[in-house]
Amino acid sequence: MIYMQLNNALYAMLITFIRSSSVGHLIMDTKSLNVFIDLAENLHFSRTSDRHNMSPSTLSRLIQRLEIESGCLLFERSNRSVSLTPAGRRYLDFARKTLSAWQDLQHVNEAQQNQPHGTVSLYCSVTASHSVLNTILSDLRHRQPHIEIKLHTGDQALSLNRLQQGQEDFVIAARPDRLDHQIAFKVLSRSDLVFIAPKAACQVRNQLAAATKNNDWSNVPWVLAESGLSRGRLDQWFRAQNVNPRIYAQVSGHEAIVSMVALGCGAALVPKLVLTSSPVFDSIEVLTGVSLNQVSIDAQIEIGMCVMKRRINEILINAAWTGIVAMDN
Repeated sequence: MIYMQLNNALYAMLITFIRSSSVGHLIMDTKSLNVFIDLAENLHFSRTSDRHNMSPSTLSRLIQRLEIESGCLLFERSNRSVSLTPAGRRYLDFARKTLSAWQDLQHVNEAQQNQPHGTVSLYCSVTASHSVLNTILSDLRHRQPHIEIKLHTGDQALSLNRLQQGQEDFVIAARPDRLDHQIAFKVLSRSDLVFIAPKAACQVRNQLAAATKNNDWSNVPWVLAESGLSRGRLDQWFRAQNVNPRIYAQVSGHEAIVSMVALGCGAALVPKLVLTSSPVFDSIEVLTGVSLNQVSIDAQIEIGMCVMKRRINEILINAAWTGIVAMDN
């Protein structure tokens, strides 16, 4: 990190300065640079030696050593005056920048020593890994560069169970209608739930046309999620429509549902976020004539980062949790 903060020329000078000294000598040389800067600014050997608790002869030897190491005369001295040589003015600029760079290096090292190091596990769906994970990793890399994420992907509906069972440190999940009070939830994104159908001409499209015309959805084949928030909302919609659904398949994962709909297997309800991230997006049509809102069912879901509240005070967990920025409300 410090390499990026230093001017290239200054960095080269600092490396030369460090290589000419042992670690112990480096501290003494840093002090010597401070003494040199003081003398260069006030041009008075006696006052400078007094301020730094050394004799004038010790100060003279210090300056002589710097002149030998730099290979140039730094001061013009007479019985009446002291002045910087042109080389001394260049060395003054070097000394100021070197001390500033050394302080930056110490601050960075101190900050890094205070930052947690380690690995945390995160579970999310494949869609979440494509759509929201990049933001999470960018936030975390910026705020906690020494924390690594071990990523697991799978069915989003399993996320909260994996968290509660201690299989994961964090999960990305849709907020359920009733969130367990033991789980902390940080909103990362929002998405509408949309009804989808195959775009190509097929029997399913004919059945959907008839269902829309007659407001009778009983003969439409459905591809359903096995569990999860979208399945719960769709079941509410079936009850509101007094429909006993004709189930073609129950599938684990929204990504697989979208693929089956694209193949003409049936209609479905999925988060729009999943649809727009799907490689078969061009083979899908969103049904604009039907929505959950028409029967007073919430058609929007929140996708967020989840952690067990009892673990937030753990140093590594807290650092990762606070390193993620929530979506603005």
